[in-house]
Amino acid sequence: MANATHAVESRVTRNTASMLAARMVAAVAGLVSVPVVYQQLGPREFGIWVVLTGLLAMAALIDLGLGSALVREVARAESPADRDLVRRLLGLGLGWAVLLGLLTLGALSACWPWLVGPLRLADLADEAWQATLWLVVGLVAGAVELPWRAVLEGGQRYGSLAAISAGTAILGAALAILVVRLGGGLVALAASAAATGAIRTLLLAAATHRQCPDLSPRWGRTDVADIRRIGGYGLRVQVSSGAGIVNVELDRLILGGAFGPAVAGGFDLGSRLLNLLRLPPGFALIALFPAAVARTVSQGTGWLDRFYLTATRYLALFLAPATAALMVTADPLVRLWLGHQVPWAAANIIILAPAYALNLIAGAATIAARAEGRPGLETRYVLLSVVLNLVLTVPMLLLCGPLGVPLSTALAVVLSTGYFLVYFHSATDRPLAPLARAIWPPLAAAAAAGLVTTAASQLLPDGPGRLDAALAVSSRAGLTVLVAGALLIAGGHLGASDRLRLHRLLRAPTAVLSPSTGGPR
Repeated sequence: MANATHAVESRVTRNTASMLAARMVAAVAGLVSVPVVYQQLGPREFGIWVVLTGLLAMAALIDLGLGSALVREVARAESPADRDLVRRLLGLGLGWAVLLGLLTLGALSACWPWLVGPLRLADLADEAWQATLWLVVGLVAGAVELPWRAVLEGGQRYGSLAAISAGTAILGAALAILVVRLGGGLVALAASAAATGAIRTLLLAAATHRQCPDLSPRWGRTDVADIRRIGGYGLRVQVSSGAGIVNVELDRLILGGAFGPAVAGGFDLGSRLLNLLRLPPGFALIALFPAAVARTVSQGTGWLDRFYLTATRYLALFLAPATAALMVTADPLVRLWLGHQVPWAAANIIILAPAYALNLIAGAATIAARAEGRPGLETRYVLLSVVLNLVLTVPMLLLCGPLGVPLSTALAVVLSTGYFLVYFHSATDRPLAPLARAIWPPLAAAAAAGLVTTAASQLLPDGPGRLDAALAVSSRAGLTVLVAGALLIAGGHLGASDRLRLHRLLRAPTAVLSPSTGGPR
């Protein structure tokens, strides 16, 4: 049993580390390429690019969550009959990807004349349409890769997936820089993105065929009951995961329509930096999901309860101080990245960071719900998030101008996440008190640390240049983390055993999967 446990932890540790490394590579590639693209295109064209990619990101949600459903089916498949069914379901996903592209192209073709005005495309409407056609090609390429990606994720073969993701991220960034440096505009940039997507799909298909030849997609008759089962599961997951995408993309579209593409582009720059905060916990949760499903089957709900509380505790310990540090360094961080001040980007970071952090802390609850086969527990809260965002956007926009758009999103995320946590605990008969004990100390310590650093910011180094901005970022972030850690230790919320476990988690992030791991104190 000990050897089996160690093997599981080692595998998930490698998976988490490889996927996190891949996303870090992708993030660095984006940090290098985006300033070049922004400077070469200019604020207006960059804003149009942001709006167009947002439209296609929302169109991608039509896949009905088949990706998540197929990952679960692959992870659960054991017998030859199960694997044969999975192959037919993978073929179904491949066919749906082609249909998705046709539906998207038809919808955009029909609606385009009515989108030109609200999106303020004006003289760039023709170029934007040609770029959109290339983005549809990229959308289809991304959808076609879905079955092969599901096999690698469900089979916990994240090494190949990570290598391909990192390599194509570097390729995509290099192509983007090359085409804009050569004078290419929106169309050339979109074509480079489509080419990168097609190459990634081919590489994933080849890797899957080499490593899991018995799980290649194939056409065949599939029972309606099986289609309904994976469709129902996938749709509930899609509603859950898609809400965040809808909220972000709606913000871009509203900002672009109400205040122009340049304003939308400025806010998008802030979102890109904000995504750095979400990388480590977000991808740790993705990598943990298949293992959590398997361990829940073998160990039972008692193990899952311990996993949930322990994971929530350490998510809060990481995210709360990191969020506070990101908020107090928002302005110099943007200046360090772009070389000049972009107020909309810094404001977006400050407004959205706390809401996204709270939502990520609730990520362990979503894993628990999905591991128990109850993704529908998330459905209400994500729908509530979208509805609240839509309801709050207009009044907040009228009261606060452009800042009202991210403010409405932040409020919607906070309120809906709080509702989900209460509803999840009620529906699964889990008490709320252990959850509160897990998250309130890090949140309080981080808030106090942020206030201390803000008050002391006038005494810390800063200036107009990139070196000055780097000093400002390092000094403010360092002070925030130091104060937060000192408060947690002084309050007895971070003792020797916790420091030992944190050290262990830095070396083996999946230590939370240990069945002997207790919950928070």
